[in-house]
Amino acid sequence: MKIKKKQIIKIGIVGVAGKMGQKIAKLAINDPAITINGGNEYFKHKMVGKDIGDLVGESPINIYVSDSIQSFFNKLDVVIEFGLEEATLKFVKEASKRNVAFVSGSTGLSSDTIKLFKKYSKKIPIFWSPNMSIGANILNKTASDISLQLAKDFDIDITDIHHKQKIDTPSGTALSIKESIEKSLKKNKIRKNVSVSSIRAGDSTGEHSVIFSGEGEKIIIKHISTSRNIFAQGAIETAKWVYKKKVGLYDMKDFLASKSK
Repeated sequence: MKIKKKQIIKIGIVGVAGKMGQKIAKLAINDPAITINGGNEYFKHKMVGKDIGDLVGESPINIYVSDSIQSFFNKLDVVIEFGLEEATLKFVKEASKRNVAFVSGSTGLSSDTIKLFKKYSKKIPIFWSPNMSIGANILNKTASDISLQLAKDFDIDITDIHHKQKIDTPSGTALSIKESIEKSLKKNKIRKNVSVSSIRAGDSTGEHSVIFSGEGEKIIIKHISTSRNIFAQGAIETAKWVYKKKVGLYDMKDFLASKSK
């Protein structure tokens, strides 16, 4: 009996020399289910030409940081991207042309970019989540479920705390939690204002709280990320997952639902 070999998924990492890109690369190098076939950086970045293995403190892998989008897309199955909106648009468009699955953890994307995701997802599988943390997404769902029971008598507030270099305020995660709660309440014909407040200070990698305030009591659901590794690991796991999916636009709810079956 011939044993079928498990296919190794070939990934490319946009912004591979950045903080998140390096963490994704380091995890990918040590994951037997995937291999890095490309790493991109902006034109004339100081790390262009450097072996990605050397870049992240691992053994050389003979794949080098490139500033050429053409060479980056050579023999890829999935692209992972955590860049600014300009990079998101550039790489999802190219991924669509080349029939390569696309994973984005970018935050602060405009409605026009989301529309393009929907357009390109008719040709390739696209996964987008402004927060790749499984724990943060479980908080999202839990808060949405609890809000149905508490909305009548409790005020609902969301807080997000991030490092002072973070550009988007509120965070994409905070806005996603707000949207989930509001959709849940609207579906059940409940009207409620959900407020969001943000703090940008220090080096926090992300803290999100949903606060239900009633008369004489509060319920607080909170998620604290202590390492960017959780986002990198989420990107790796969703890349392996979306590669096997049909064309379409997916998010963390789809991923978590598949794991609970």
